[in-house]
Amino acid sequence: MKVASVGSSPSFCRKPNAKEMQVYTESVNKGLNLLGKQVDIILHNSSAPAVRTENTGIGSLFSRTVQEKFIPFLKEHAFSHIQQEPNGLRRMSESSPYVSEADTKNIFMIPLEKLASDKYGNILSKETFKKIVENNPNIDSVNYQKKKKSYDMALQEAFENSKYNDILREEFSKFKSENESKYEQSIIFHILNKEHNGENWEKWNSIDKNLYSGTVPAVAQVRISELKSKYSNDYDRYLFEQMILEKENLSSNELAKKTGISIIGDSPVASSSVEEWVNQKLFLRDKALGCPPDYFSKDGQRWGFKYYNPEKIFNKDGSLGEAGLVLKKKYENYFASFPGGIRIDHTIGLIDPFLYTVSRKKMTPDNSGRIYSAFESKYKKTTDEEYAAILNKIVLPAAEKYGLDKSSIICEDLGTVTAPVQRVMKNLDLGGIAVTQFDYRGSKTPAKNTIMIGSHDNQSFLEFVEDFFKKIDYKRFMNKTRHLAEDTIPKSASKEEKKQYLNEIRTDKKKFIEASFAELFTSPAKRIQIFFTDMFGIAKTYNRPGTNKGNWELRLGSNFEDKYYKAVAEGKAPNFAKAVATALRYRGLDKGNEELMQKLDSSAKIIAE
Repeated sequence: MKVASVGSSPSFCRKPNAKEMQVYTESVNKGLNLLGKQVDIILHNSSAPAVRTENTGIGSLFSRTVQEKFIPFLKEHAFSHIQQEPNGLRRMSESSPYVSEADTKNIFMIPLEKLASDKYGNILSKETFKKIVENNPNIDSVNYQKKKKSYDMALQEAFENSKYNDILREEFSKFKSENESKYEQSIIFHILNKEHNGENWEKWNSIDKNLYSGTVPAVAQVRISELKSKYSNDYDRYLFEQMILEKENLSSNELAKKTGISIIGDSPVASSSVEEWVNQKLFLRDKALGCPPDYFSKDGQRWGFKYYNPEKIFNKDGSLGEAGLVLKKKYENYFASFPGGIRIDHTIGLIDPFLYTVSRKKMTPDNSGRIYSAFESKYKKTTDEEYAAILNKIVLPAAEKYGLDKSSIICEDLGTVTAPVQRVMKNLDLGGIAVTQFDYRGSKTPAKNTIMIGSHDNQSFLEFVEDFFKKIDYKRFMNKTRHLAEDTIPKSASKEEKKQYLNEIRTDKKKFIEASFAELFTSPAKRIQIFFTDMFGIAKTYNRPGTNKGNWELRLGSNFEDKYYKAVAEGKAPNFAKAVATALRYRGLDKGNEELMQKLDSSAKIIAE
């Protein structure tokens, strides 16, 4: 059995014709079923593609391009889900979606092209929409500050015009009467944030700072009424935008039922500014959530996220305290919005969080550590049941309430995983994440875990390969390539064939890339995730932890389909037919499935043309 090198045939970069595509999709899906696997793509809203005539400068998974072009493309390639970023309202001072102003939905997700269509009565004029598109020279990156101005202009126009649309006016009146209490605090914060020119709320005057703290109830009510009256138009516009987003979210979930491709939400470990402002008495003072020294930072990471006082999360009898009830409502909202499931950011922070003292410039053992096991003895936990309490009493019941089980929860557990975290994850049978770029070995990945080559916090895979093949860490190079060869070649292969295959992986970057994607499919892991840069062969990094400049701005272009087929032909992107066929042979499942194997092999060649 000769193991052929990738890229040995000529590349024509064509999309398979309809008949070829049908065979490809059906055979890949059948192969995935035999392997017991599903495949997700990780694509944040802002990175979503748009056709040139509808490109406003920032993407949305609610856009027509995604729903009419991108999702059908994913369907052809047997994807099951799209995992997005946290969709909270962004802070304008931050580009990271993991630090939000409010838990209300991000206005950048509003598909402006739909507001300029019959669906919404053309409340955004085609002239304004065209102007926004024409003033957007960047098609593969996002400038958040610039887009904020154009979205403000567009949404203000759409809101004003909606007042003259009988259907929308009636719909808004109903939405406001039913949902105003849900949004009031976020709207008032947004208004005050503008009044205070974006100044940190902790520096506001005592009335505004404590408006919802309950310390000045009489004065607070007067101030809230004053703000509602003075900024009535801004107040209603905020509600109107959330109404549109709720409608689009519902529409997206309905589309998921038809296409079979649903969206996975992302719940950040960080609390929003509004959450901290409203519940300030529930948080620990002078303490913040961070990360000890690790791969990303030798000095540790000072995230600055406030952490709820453990004594406020649970009462002495184990029932939910005030903070626990806030978290319960928060997670219920996540699961209600995303029937496709939830990724829990930094699950470690829900089990055994690392806190540091904000007022100290450097983290040392005497001012930072695991709050439940070493840092603060008054909060010490001694049993696995206590460590698991937030998951057991808040997160899992929230999922169950909306018909989701543990398989719908992805626990991001990258970083320093302590013994309590390991035990809790095992006891609750929760799946973590295995990133092969971090040298997680596919064959050692538990079936319940999610396996991926890289996430939004990694180099793109192509960049990683270039660095890896410099062999700076020679021992690592030799070990990883040996494991990769062992874990992707059929066990029935001869000694000579195995030797040849290993040599090709070590000398041919394309062969290494092919084997790396195949490893995802040969592994025991039931869920595979592929970050969009790795899917489309984009050699650019999306986010570099510990830095601020240039992060979160990379975007998939409107030519995504051509880009994929070109990248596959060049050996820079996953060929699913080839990867599935490799996995079936590795598992010995090719026996008795000869017709399927023939179709997969044929499709693999066509996809690579």
